[in-house]
Amino acid sequence: MSLAAIVKAEAHETLPDAIKAEYKARDDGTFILDVAPVDDFALENVKGLKSGLSKERTAREAAEKKLKDFGDLDAEKARDALQKMEEMVNWKPDEKVNEQIAAIKKQLAEKHAGELAKRDEATASLTSQLQKVMIDAAAIEAITAHKGSVKLLLPHVRNMTRLKSGDSGYSVEIVGDDGTPRISMEPGSSAPMSIGELVAEMKGNNEFSAAFEGSGASGSGATATGNRGGTGSAAAIAELEKLSPTERIKRAEQMGIHK
Repeated sequence: MSLAAIVKAEAHETLPDAIKAEYKARDDGTFILDVAPVDDFALENVKGLKSGLSKERTAREAAEKKLKDFGDLDAEKARDALQKMEEMVNWKPDEKVNEQIAAIKKQLAEKHAGELAKRDEATASLTSQLQKVMIDAAAIEAITAHKGSVKLLLPHVRNMTRLKSGDSGYSVEIVGDDGTPRISMEPGSSAPMSIGELVAEMKGNNEFSAAFEGSGASGSGATATGNRGGTGSAAAIAELEKLSPTERIKRAEQMGIHK
């Protein structure tokens, strides 16, 4: 049987006396497993370490991207080109040539601006579609698997995720409040955190726990994941679980729980 690193007071009371003695109380009312370090192995809070690892990884990727932008640029040819440009600085074309150059520049600028506008519009449309397919579909699947309210939780999951563009295409990143990619909290893992792990973490957070079925919440907000009918009910969630991710998004929009 594996022992939890930290347990709450009520859980500590239910432990056998022999195991209960292995825990020591903390200032916040919880109990932590008292582990003696042996050969560099110890029970430690690795959240800070993983955050530092994530920041170092981000810095490395940024540096590699800057280096890649130079591609196969030949340094000698680049110096020759710069020298020729310096020589052209003192060249003074006549007025007619200046007018022709200005007209060509204007035409190119207008054409380039139009092409950029079309590209930006197409990029925004594709990004929105990718977000629905890659983020929303995965989020809805994870939320329903944990019996949560899609209507209440999906906006929060969106705020904690973003699309990342890389050499192999787009991927989904879970980010912290400072925008740094989060790393999985699984023991010994340095992989990026998944949406499923994020939703599981939210389920154990008091701020979001009421949005999950069986949380014990009461009052006006408790109906979000209750057994009554509605867009966030258990019956609606069960219906979504039977569909594919793409069909689930369409169905969620029809039910009014996908924004």
